[in-house]
Amino acid sequence: MRQIPVDTSQMTLMLIQQPEKKVKNRETGEIARDRATDQALFNVNVAVIVDGKPDAVTIVVPEDGIAEALVPGMPVALPGLVARPWENNNGHGISYRAAAVMANVPVAASNGKG
Repeated sequence: MRQIPVDTSQMTLMLIQQPEKKVKNRETGEIARDRATDQALFNVNVAVIVDGKPDAVTIVVPEDGIAEALVPGMPVALPGLVARPWENNNGHGISYRAAAVMANVPVAASNGKG
């Protein structure tokens, strides 16, 4: 499957809600798992803000990439973010996946004084 790296350097990313396990089958409640590692996958809902305009986007992250102490409203980083175009009989779109979601605490600018 084709993957397109996403450059987030010009975006602000904020966590909308706590990550939730991704459900593969709603009827059985089966949780989606990574094919290569068998880890549970999580949906991470973030606000992507570009030029002051927000959009809500869901990013899939493996269980070991979910940082502790995530709080809705906090800025986050999504290392390894890729977009994956998809198409089937029901339509088409873009899904997003990242290696991790972690707090993105801005580094305070130094005033040059120690």
